[in-house]
Amino acid sequence: MPFTQRHPRINFMIGLVLVVVVVFIIIWLIWFVFSCLGSGIEHLVSFLKKFVSTTDKVIIVAMITGMVSIVGVVFTSVIAKIIDYRYNVKKYLYDKREKPYEQFISIIYTVMEDTKKPLDEQMTEFEKTKMMSEFSKGLTLWGSNRVVKKWLKYRKASLENMSPESSLLLLEDIIYEIRKDVGQRKKLGKGDMLSIFINDTEKIIKKK
Repeated sequence: MPFTQRHPRINFMIGLVLVVVVVFIIIWLIWFVFSCLGSGIEHLVSFLKKFVSTTDKVIIVAMITGMVSIVGVVFTSVIAKIIDYRYNVKKYLYDKREKPYEQFISIIYTVMEDTKKPLDEQMTEFEKTKMMSEFSKGLTLWGSNRVVKKWLKYRKASLENMSPESSLLLLEDIIYEIRKDVGQRKKLGKGDMLSIFINDTEKIIKKK
């Protein structure tokens, strides 16, 4: 049988003593570190006072100017690296988003052109679903949060049998969000983008 099981009280006392010793050592180390820091700061202040009082003013100004220059160069370099990193990340995401975004615009044109065909020549629901599924795959990985939310809003509304007018306006919202995502900050008015695909957008807006 191990010693700890044969003599539990002695084992407890030994453990208690060790805990007290460890706590004491930690407290002493903390006091020692703060004492060193305090004396170190005092020595540094004393050294700086003595250095300033005994050194030529021109040399002090030159040293300060040099230090400011060094800090400025380092700071500028760090900021430049951060800006460069963000630019590279943004460009990388833009390159990845380009394909699904172009795919979405292509889907819109394809669907609009398909509605002008005779019923027996139009795409089947399976073909439409397949196109949307391909777009969703690319959007899932690379689409911005705003575009994804707009797309999910459209998908949810499409399951609720929304009107054709509402459907078109939601698709237009997605296009506007995509344009914003690729740098086109100036937003067009409601129905402006739809005018590219269809006529009488004013009627659509009124019906909505």
